[in-house]
Amino acid sequence: MRAARIRDRRVQDGAVLGRAGEPADPDREDAENVRHLRATAAVAPLLAVAPLLALADCASPAAGPTPRAVDVSLAAQAVVATPPEDDAASCTSASGYRVPFPADWATNADGVLPACSWFAPGEEVVVPEASDARTAPVALQVVDAPLAQVAVPMPDEVARTELEVGGRSAVRTEQVTTVGLYPEGTRITTWALDLDGRTLVADAVELPGGDHARAVAVLDEMVRTVEPTAG
Repeated sequence: MRAARIRDRRVQDGAVLGRAGEPADPDREDAENVRHLRATAAVAPLLAVAPLLALADCASPAAGPTPRAVDVSLAAQAVVATPPEDDAASCTSASGYRVPFPADWATNADGVLPACSWFAPGEEVVVPEASDARTAPVALQVVDAPLAQVAVPMPDEVARTELEVGGRSAVRTEQVTTVGLYPEGTRITTWALDLDGRTLVADAVELPGGDHARAVAVLDEMVRTVEPTAG
């Protein structure tokens, strides 16, 4: 496994966080377009919308305290991609990846969305028909767009980390939603991983009654252990 080189940058500027009443970020319009495409991608049957710029962040109102942005100087760290645990389950997506997930979690069957798209604790993951409801905290998708186009800054980002995972460029972001399509205060962690011109987009969305910290930990491990396949 290759070590990952990380540059961590925290964001404080109010305009970047998209608070109402403050000057707009110059890139806000583009970012809002990307946000709209993310929402469309999450609920589109069979994820056939293309080119999509990112995975959906649809969620219900957040529970728990909202994290605040902090000022952290640029730093370099080493994060080693670890092999999946012996008791981990796994699935393979026709989109071009194989990914392990915890043995006490489940993934969706092929149907409204392709198999191996949504992940949640328990024995079954059901994707609602014709609904924008997000019922699983972790979701993965491959989009037909390069990393640089997918991983654009969002107005409500509070942290952004650029790194490499298994020799592939990646971007990890954290959001706390303010205004727009999502309930204020919803926490979302998103990975965008280069797949040779396409991008794997994976996120963990805070859902009511869920363990968001656990979902983020599962998401991070899934991205570190994902294996690209011929999609």
